[in-house]
Amino acid sequence: MDDGQPCEQLSAKDLPSKAKPYVGKKITVKGTVTRVDTSNQNSSRIYLEKGIECHLGRFKAMAASCQIGDTVFVDGFLKRCDDGDVLIEPALLRDPTAKFIAH
Repeated sequence: MDDGQPCEQLSAKDLPSKAKPYVGKKITVKGTVTRVDTSNQNSSRIYLEKGIECHLGRFKAMAASCQIGDTVFVDGFLKRCDDGDVLIEPALLRDPTAKFIAH
């Protein structure tokens, strides 16, 4: 999934209002986990505030490592960005110690 550096880094609270120009591009999002869904082994997902859905695919252990209330960094491709309906797919958790500058 790694396609180089993300073109933008955004906080989850700003993503719905600032990310439309980045649809189809790789971004990094910093946000708080609100829900974890590992019920489908082929389609594990985590959800961040502001309705942000992050599709981790078969990385069930990665999704399961997240707890509600955790702050996480997610790298992935922004598939859609509508108010209350944001999808990052495919997505991976990234190293929280890596450089992050929200714009």
